[in-house]
Amino acid sequence: MDKVTLPLSGSAGEAASNEAASPAAEAVAALLGVLPRLKRLMSAHLGHGLLSPQQLHLLLAVCELSQRHGDGAQPGELSRRCWLSSPAITAAVDDLVEHGLAARAHSEKDRRKVLVRLTPQGELALREARGAATATLAGLLRGWDEQRVRELAVMLRDLDRAAEDMLNTTHV
Repeated sequence: MDKVTLPLSGSAGEAASNEAASPAAEAVAALLGVLPRLKRLMSAHLGHGLLSPQQLHLLLAVCELSQRHGDGAQPGELSRRCWLSSPAITAAVDDLVEHGLAARAHSEKDRRKVLVRLTPQGELALREARGAATATLAGLLRGWDEQRVRELAVMLRDLDRAAEDMLNTTHV
């Protein structure tokens, strides 16, 4: 696969003239166009339930880390996973706890560790939100053949991995 690079400097006019010639610029333009619309669609469909997209993201992280460790997610792990500062994670977890979606508890093995776990209400909200998100995306992809949907999933996972790798190496 060919490496794609984007020019990092230059005038707006140069960037605009390079857009037609650069597959990376075309991809950036497509992403910048679709991401706000996807966020709006997801927010609208998740808005019928309890969760904002940010709450959904955090609940997914709590769920995945709890499954991995078996006893809950540590706030530091959540901070790294969600790319949020410690104070921001504390506020976000406080919000989940306030809404009855998560609970804090001390680790049975090490009482100094605080763990975040989903409550039954949080598990239900997560299932419902996943279902709503899946239905929304299925509606968007109506008419796409299975192979094209699988290719999209692979590309999105690859893009996510690349973004995470870049964030890890640049410490943004």
